[in-house]
Amino acid sequence: MWTDLIARYNRLLNPSSGVRATLANTDYSLLLGSSTLWWLAHYMEMIVLGWLVLELTDSAGMVGLVGFCRSIPSLLVGGFGGLMSDRIGRRPLIIAAQTLTFCMYATVALLLAIGLLSLWHLVAISLALGCAWAMDWPTRRALIPDLVGRPRVIDALMLENLGMSVARALGPLLAGLVLDALNVLGCFLALSLLSAASLLLLRALSRQPIPHTSSPSSASPLAQIRDSVRYVRQNQSILAVTLITMIMNMLAFPYMNFLPVFARDVLDLGPVGLGYLGAAVGIGNVVGLFLVNWARRYASAGWIFIAGTLLHCLALLSFTTSSVFEVSWALLLVVGMGHACFGIMQSSIVLLSAADERRGQAMGAIAVAIGAGPFGRLQTGLLADAWGAPLAVGGEVAVAALLVAAVAITLPGLRQVDGNQEQVAVP
Repeated sequence: MWTDLIARYNRLLNPSSGVRATLANTDYSLLLGSSTLWWLAHYMEMIVLGWLVLELTDSAGMVGLVGFCRSIPSLLVGGFGGLMSDRIGRRPLIIAAQTLTFCMYATVALLLAIGLLSLWHLVAISLALGCAWAMDWPTRRALIPDLVGRPRVIDALMLENLGMSVARALGPLLAGLVLDALNVLGCFLALSLLSAASLLLLRALSRQPIPHTSSPSSASPLAQIRDSVRYVRQNQSILAVTLITMIMNMLAFPYMNFLPVFARDVLDLGPVGLGYLGAAVGIGNVVGLFLVNWARRYASAGWIFIAGTLLHCLALLSFTTSSVFEVSWALLLVVGMGHACFGIMQSSIVLLSAADERRGQAMGAIAVAIGAGPFGRLQTGLLADAWGAPLAVGGEVAVAALLVAAVAITLPGLRQVDGNQEQVAVP
């Protein structure tokens, strides 16, 4: 099935895009398979964890608190991910992070099986999962140019985003079906199996040396982080992507943690209906991949990034006003299309604009920007308890759209990044 899907997608792409050559790289194909399973588990977890907390506490605020704990490590440790990968290697760091993820899913399953799970367990485990993600995600992205080369970065990221989009469509749907049939324990057993399979693929990566693109330093970690901040500030395109990533993670992306609240309290849906809502975003992601590939012929990577981000915001704002399942589902489909533009071009712009030896630092800055997400989840949870989820999410996403537009106007370097040509990286 996976091979057929890739083949169909490949035929629809420009034959000269280099996708076939990218897939022919064995190590990249293993990384792609691992990442797809990793994303599938991630999107299942987002639905299942929110539903579990809602069942335990009946509080949107507690859903926001656990979401805060799940994402705060991106801010606290995300900046060290690039430095650690430079010191111990990108492959070993990804394997270590995936091992931690597997152990945490298995721990939740065990606690559920023996009837001892409580809210504080979920808080602690969410922190551990967040630490693993903060190290894993930027390192996976930084490894891609090592495996495929800078000219094929966008092709590789489009393939990864295809896998992520399929996972985003299937993950919530699978979570809803398993929740309905096997309850939460069955979901965490499934998460453990997916995580174990992803880990096995990572361990199959070859041990052959990869081009050395990092610049180990004897300076202290804090001094290196200060140097990273200076580098990001000097590069308009990376700075703009970092700021927009921070805005979206704080004000727009927390909605995903609150889909269980919309499903139960606004649309009167159960676990299966919740799964269909989450799947709409993933299906929109798949459609968005083709939209991005078409738009690359006519617009710069920067413009695609800006337009997709604003589309995401406007569709999500409309979603918060809907109380009809079919309308809500269609709007989340459009949200997914905008998110595909955001996700592909976010990493592409950074990886193309950064010098090779600065790649880990630049992706670390994006991980730190993602660290704004926990404050958004906590804030959204508090506002949802006070005003209701629709007003809380809608108000925040409207502010996000205005701020994104302001960044795009203020930092014109973002609009000039061309994803169809190799960028001259700033040293």
